[in-house]
Amino acid sequence: MKLKFCGFRTLADVNKAKDLNIDAMGFIHFPKSKRYVDIPTIKQLTEVIPDDKEKVVIVVNPDYDTITNLITQTQISTIQLHGNEPLETVHFIKKSNPNIKVIKALPATDQQTLTTAIDYYKDNVDMFIIDTPSKSYGGTGKVYDWEMLKTLNDVNYLIAGGMNYDNIQAVTSLDLEHQGYDIASGIETNNEKDMEKMAAIIKLVKGAN
Repeated sequence: MKLKFCGFRTLADVNKAKDLNIDAMGFIHFPKSKRYVDIPTIKQLTEVIPDDKEKVVIVVNPDYDTITNLITQTQISTIQLHGNEPLETVHFIKKSNPNIKVIKALPATDQQTLTTAIDYYKDNVDMFIIDTPSKSYGGTGKVYDWEMLKTLNDVNYLIAGGMNYDNIQAVTSLDLEHQGYDIASGIETNNEKDMEKMAAIIKLVKGAN
């Protein structure tokens, strides 16, 4: 199972997590998010993360200049698209740097809409994240009905939206075909990353360190 810890804003929080048994660390470059970080900060934070971890930047309907600046000015390895981006945006990222992976986040609005969106993107992106629908494009800390994911077969996706220790246990009982979890609020206490919560989730998902 893959673990992506997301919403890092400070060097202190990055240092807590960078050597843990996780697969990816995420940074939110969306000004309306409470976890927003600018490009110079993302540059600073990604430079201290080991190469064995994906360094993911989350953007919402980015323009091409933003994409170019993130690719050229930071150490990111993955761009996560969280808006209503056309395939042309994905193609621009791949053309800019073929080594950059692309994740497409999709809201779990309803089964038909979700399936249609997956079909639209699936041949062009590396992974999906299925998140709770919201006007703020994620980061709500709220869950959705995971039952709708039971129809997803041969789809490479992580579950996001209110993921914490208890909710991961609940998801595990559903026997879904997901590849892992994307977690932000579930590893925080008072808006800072919490070592105990991170360690507990890692042990639950990955087994003993």
